[in-house]
Amino acid sequence: MKKILIIGMGEFGKHLARNLANLNNEICIVDSHPEIINVLSDEFENAYVGDCMQPVTLKELGAGNFDICVVAIGSNFQASLEVTSRLKEIGAKYVISKASSEIQSKFLKMAGADEIVYPEKDIAEKVAVHCNADNLFDYIRISEDYSIFEIGVLNSWIGKSIKELDIRNRFQVNIIAVSNSGVVNIPTAEYQFNKDDRIYLFGKESIIRKFK
Repeated sequence: MKKILIIGMGEFGKHLARNLANLNNEICIVDSHPEIINVLSDEFENAYVGDCMQPVTLKELGAGNFDICVVAIGSNFQASLEVTSRLKEIGAKYVISKASSEIQSKFLKMAGADEIVYPEKDIAEKVAVHCNADNLFDYIRISEDYSIFEIGVLNSWIGKSIKELDIRNRFQVNIIAVSNSGVVNIPTAEYQFNKDDRIYLFGKESIIRKFK
């Protein structure tokens, strides 16, 4: 369990807070708008109204005691920049800041952000990949070149084993898991594919896209 401070309760901040709480983390949320915190106070025990551009607010919240501080301020980049900088000044251990462009990312890193996230960009990219593929259920980008894709089993694979198909050597991809009816398994080389299987492939995007 981690102690996480989330500053800014826009849509990204709210969804992040809920997901992290569901993972049994200790969450503290803060926003400058009382009406937002009033609504969320039933969900979160530690919910505060405050202007985090003021150093005293961050000190009162004990920002330096959290494992992670997330600056999720959406529409006011100046505020995001100043809050990021002040968090580092008071000794925040790890700061993740939300950006919507490369130039914002550069300034946030200069202000001291340890990590930058691009929620809108990441979602748009994921939806674009999904729309462009006929047999794709989900994917996770690991690096510039490598990703994990969840795809439906190819018709030519049904009834054949991983060993028989020689998938790794023929296609330069690794099958890391197979799911069927909600049950996920790590298959052996002898595993034979079924028509309702979903396959998790790891490898270069340029190669895996050929399976779409």
